[in-house]
Order: sequence, then C-alpha cells, then structure tokens
Amino acid sequence: MQFLHSHKTFGLMLILALHIGQERYGIAAADVVEVVPCINLKKVPLTEACIRGLFNYRGEPTPVIDLCQLFESRDCKHSLSSRIIIIKYRTQTDTLQTIGLIAEKVTDVMQCDADEMVDNGIHKENSDFLGKIYRHQNEMIQLIDIDKVLPESISQQLSGSA
Repeated sequence: MQFLHSHKTFGLMLILALHIGQERYGIAAADVVEVVPCINLKKVPLTEACIRGLFNYRGEPTPVIDLCQLFESRDCKHSLSSRIIIIKYRTQTDTLQTIGLIAEKVTDVMQCDADEMVDNGIHKENSDFLGKIYRHQNEMIQLIDIDKVLPESISQQLSGSA
C-alpha cells in the first residue's frame, strides 16, 4: 500500500486506521509514505525497548518503532494485519528522517470529515501526541500526531544527538 498523495479537500481527509491493543487510532494519510508487511529486523543493542531494530527501506537503514511497546509496554502481536507504516519523522534537529512504525490491525484507510473531529477533552503532559477524536459508527478513533509521538529520549537516539 503506497501513499504518495492524500486528498484533503472540502474538509475531507484520509486517515490510516490501526489498533494498539483494543484501542483504535489513526494517522493522517498525508503523513504516511507507504505501508509494508512486517519483516525481520536487525536488532540494535542498547536502545530502548520500543526501538525494534532496523530494516533496509529503499537502500537506506531505517529504524522501526513499536507503537504497542511505546503505548502499552508490550510488543505488537505479529499477525497478517500487522504492518510497518513508513513515515517522515521530524527529528529534534529539525530534519526529516524516514522511520517505520509497527502497529496491529492496519487494515483500512478511511475518509472522514475533519470538521466532525472533536477534542478528546483530556490534556496531560507527555500525551500531546494524542490528537482529535473521530467518531466512526460506534467507535472512536483517536488521531496520532506523528511529529509528537516519540518521547524526547527516543527522538534523541534517532537524530544522533543523545
């Protein structure tokens, strides 16, 4: 699944839906470069548990972050619907770096009306990466701000400024 361009016209936007445990989240399709199957990763010693390793993405070593480990302190389950979501992450040095995010049940892209998204009503330090909520049928899908999702310690390791 490749995302070269996303549509955002007339208040409509596309989101890539995924699960972390029992909860459903979304990433703006405009932030997604590509979605690829989970593959074996090269382990990197002495990094935090959520940094699962590296893989070769289009000729470049690319770090992969486990969203389940980041959110719930457990590894993502490997299943047919587990995927690596390729994004361009803005590091602390303000450069764009290609990284992968492992998530569970990465199954669909949804069109939603941005005007129907609502604030989650909870404002807590260290969770400013949790964006607005989109109500879809009987569930709530919380958007993840990819530029804020990684803690400072992880971001430093990615930018090489640790």
